[in-house]
Amino acid sequence: MRIPFDKWPKLVFIFVPAAITIIAAAVLAVEYFQPDTAKAIRLVKESSSRKENFTVQQYLYSTLYHYKNNGEAIEINGWRAEPSTDERAPIVVEFSYTDAIGLHIARWGADVKRGVVIPLNEIASDLSWH
Repeated sequence: MRIPFDKWPKLVFIFVPAAITIIAAAVLAVEYFQPDTAKAIRLVKESSSRKENFTVQQYLYSTLYHYKNNGEAIEINGWRAEPSTDERAPIVVEFSYTDAIGLHIARWGADVKRGVVIPLNEIASDLSWH
């Protein structure tokens, strides 16, 4: 079947918005069905850091990951979250790394329903803006 050349604008105005809608719905569905621990980690990563206009994740990349790439002895264990037994309690999110001084664990409490992140120890307070 051959589509006449004069019909292509109508097809573009039908199929491009339909494709954008389908892709957006798929992204929202994937995000909706993520476990709360993954949402909590993302919430902490995207929260404001102590460096202006940086998220916590960007601040970590600009410091720890930069030092590691420059050859310093830093082992990054990464992110993990513990689901809470009480639905009202925040999910505890941790980022850990080891350097020449020893093991460092930053802990935050993330309330996914309210979108609130609270530093739970000094290391997390040093990374976060609160």
